[in-house]
Amino acid sequence: MQSMTIKEIAQACGGRIIGEPSLCDVQIRGIKIDSRKVEAGDLFVAVKGENLDGHDYIDSAIANGATCVVSEKPLGELPHILVESTFAALKSIAEYYRSLFDVKVIGITGSVGKTTAKEMLYSVLSQKYNVLKTQGNFNNEFGLPQTIFNIDKDHDIAVIEMGMSETGEISRLSKVARPDAALIINIGESHIGNLGSKDNIFKAKCEIFEYMDDGAPVFLNGDDELLATLADKNPIYFGRQSSNDVSLEKIVSTDIKGTQIVADLQGEKLELFIPVPGEYMIYPTLAAVAIGKEFGLSNEQIARGVESFSPVSQRMNTIETDKITIIDDAYNASKQSILAGAETLAYTSGRSVAIVGDVLELGEFSESIHFEIGEQLGLADIDCIICVGQAAQYIMHGASNTSRSSVYYYPSQKALFEDLDVLIDTGDTVFVKASRGMHFEEIVARLKAL
Repeated sequence: MQSMTIKEIAQACGGRIIGEPSLCDVQIRGIKIDSRKVEAGDLFVAVKGENLDGHDYIDSAIANGATCVVSEKPLGELPHILVESTFAALKSIAEYYRSLFDVKVIGITGSVGKTTAKEMLYSVLSQKYNVLKTQGNFNNEFGLPQTIFNIDKDHDIAVIEMGMSETGEISRLSKVARPDAALIINIGESHIGNLGSKDNIFKAKCEIFEYMDDGAPVFLNGDDELLATLADKNPIYFGRQSSNDVSLEKIVSTDIKGTQIVADLQGEKLELFIPVPGEYMIYPTLAAVAIGKEFGLSNEQIARGVESFSPVSQRMNTIETDKITIIDDAYNASKQSILAGAETLAYTSGRSVAIVGDVLELGEFSESIHFEIGEQLGLADIDCIICVGQAAQYIMHGASNTSRSSVYYYPSQKALFEDLDVLIDTGDTVFVKASRGMHFEEIVARLKAL
């Protein structure tokens, strides 16, 4: 982070400095919202979260070396900036900090595959540029400002992931990040319980455009029927269909080690190897090709970047044990991502097993969407489907309706663990997927230990 004075920070967030007059000129070297991560010279912003109040950890932050605190409460003699809302202050400070750099910010949103697209784009653009990317799940109103604070003068591009669970959230994130380019990977059913319909999800994702300059490059999945209506944005479309600006010419080969494809760039052919199984990887790859060309990369640089791609933890990671192969995709889930990930089981030589669980935040649509997931899994070439969780009973019902395979249901992981060693055989390939709140990483750990 580039240092800022406490006076600059107070002006950025509309706060009042409490302390010695000389405090105004003190340089801040880092901004943190987690007191455990505070280092000497940092500013601690005491934000209020869903379950925690940062004001309860001010003493800890000071003990760890915080120079100053942003607080909603007077702190006596402690050096602090007094504000009405620390949450609003965090975003205002990040918005000001963003304005200090001419780095090109690429904002990424969509219902499914944002993180995969971000990682693929980072891998490609890093062949030519110094690129910053969102770390972990820092894609919300708490996390995005922390990513912005990591920008420094050496960065050429920042690839910023933007998630949302309600209307207005993408708009607020866009106000902070001020994207110079936008990528929308798709419109799905994630958070439909909060937003009510795919059309409302579409409108919420389009909030990314609100703080972009007219004529800024926009990259859209042209195979998505809702995104295909945004021709007025003069977008660069990517997708499998030949009508897109960057399209899929053909799939040369695919197996558990990856997929070889040929992309069509309006007549120009580009051969690419994607080192992760699954045809779902075609979309983030074509998006990265489109953006790479727009940002001046050569075909050789793009191909090298695609081949260098590596998924983040719990995102389609293939784990080989002495007994089985695990496809760990346990980080999060939607209907689309479960079905796309399960497709990779078709490339395996041994028995295929899918352990799937609840997709959260579906509201009144939960029963029908879980049933649809089950029906589609049942139609796939999967030998064994194991459904875990309360809502997963509807996956079981749907799969039993269409599947000729073995289908099992367990209301909890504890119940599953009693039978796991019987259900899994040597040589199996096991796909693991559910929403983050289901903690399916515990199932992956058990599978590793078999």
